[in-house]
Amino acid sequence: MKNSIIKQFFVIGAGTIINMLLGVITVPIITRIVSPDINGQFSLFDTYANIAVMVLCLGLDQALVRYYYKSDEQKYKTTLLYKCLLLPIIISLFLLITFTFLVKYKVFNYDFGTSITVILCFYILAQLIYRFSLLVIRLESHSKLYSFLSIIIKISYIACFFLLLYTSKIDYLKILTISITVSVLISLVLSIFFEKNIWNLNQIDEEKFKISTKELLKYSVPFIFSMGIATLFDAVDKLSLDYFSTYTEIGIYTGAIYLTNVFAIIQTTFNTIWSPMSIEHYEKDNSDKKFFEDANQYITIIMFFFGLSLILFKDIFVYFLGESYREAAFILPFLLFRPIMYTISETTVCGLFFMKKTWHTVIIAAVSCLFNIVFNIILIPTIGPKGAAISTGLSYCLFFILRTHYSNKFYHIDIKPLKITIITVLMIVFALYNTFNKIDLISIVLYISCMLTVLILYKGHIIKGLKIIKENINLIKKY
Repeated sequence: MKNSIIKQFFVIGAGTIINMLLGVITVPIITRIVSPDINGQFSLFDTYANIAVMVLCLGLDQALVRYYYKSDEQKYKTTLLYKCLLLPIIISLFLLITFTFLVKYKVFNYDFGTSITVILCFYILAQLIYRFSLLVIRLESHSKLYSFLSIIIKISYIACFFLLLYTSKIDYLKILTISITVSVLISLVLSIFFEKNIWNLNQIDEEKFKISTKELLKYSVPFIFSMGIATLFDAVDKLSLDYFSTYTEIGIYTGAIYLTNVFAIIQTTFNTIWSPMSIEHYEKDNSDKKFFEDANQYITIIMFFFGLSLILFKDIFVYFLGESYREAAFILPFLLFRPIMYTISETTVCGLFFMKKTWHTVIIAAVSCLFNIVFNIILIPTIGPKGAAISTGLSYCLFFILRTHYSNKFYHIDIKPLKITIITVLMIVFALYNTFNKIDLISIVLYISCMLTVLILYKGHIIKGLKIIKENINLIKKY
């Protein structure tokens, strides 16, 4: 991979590490203050917001990424941003105001009251615009700014939480929801300020803009369905637990999700860099498939290495959350397949975006979501949150398979499928054992077996990768 990828990886990774360390310090404190049932309600609040943002974007956030590098002119970029953002904002305002009135007059049953619903609507709108502002930063390759904002949003959330905790008499759920909303608003304002040249609406020039709204929507409309379904797919486990279980179990389940955030160092950093960089590389040289194949091999090694290690030490990591969250250790193993398989699939799904075959993403998301729903219905009544985790993990394996299969029909990338199949099956066995057992001799033997398999299968890329890292560390030191 190119040196620029490694440099950006280190810059964004540094910000993510600081962000994670802040989480390591504060999450155990917050989980000891906030009971699992309140944490479960807050988790649903965030889940509803994520679903809403994914749908309300209308897929135009993906259109912004796909068409951003068609021209280097600043007026073009500003006009593209304007055309991609205007419709989502208008529709969001209308729907959110309508939704608030329906909740206020109790037209239907809903988890939250009017006050939390109003906060939710502000949060959704802020998240929607912030999603586009972060995309601009990513597309402009401003890695330091991206890292800075990831730290600011965490610090402002923590500061607001403790400020409200000690100065107000409102309940914990309102403290959590207000804090997360304020933190997003602060980061949103800063992101627009630092990229004010792109956000300068005086530069809009629709007459010279050669890409029509119709063309943008033709590309983006499938994402309305696929990303909406994908977000539902991502939330099915918590929604199913909400139906079959209790807020307490959702809270414990969310605690396990907190532990998977260790992967944020890799997943967030890689995904932030990869999407715009892969499209830019394709636009410049679509015949260079080795670039994508190498990226796949390297990220596969990294994700499985950290995933296997986190499963082995799950009983230790869970102590960070507090006594009430001990059961999260047995939920963790299969939840790790979510960041692992999603991140690896980002390197294999490129063909669908390059060739503008975005309708296939609808099929992929729908099949994976249906699989997840069926297995949640089967497993949760029997084994509770563990069943939700197993269902989620296996459905993400299917998600990876489908993404790779459909993408390779249009833009074939040799990902060495036998290698990844072997290590995935071994990790499923390892995760299944650790879902029902604490760390013991068998766990250690399975871990060593899995790690040796990774080393043998990916020996060449491991050696080459270590050399690249060493070379780039020296370059960064000079820089």
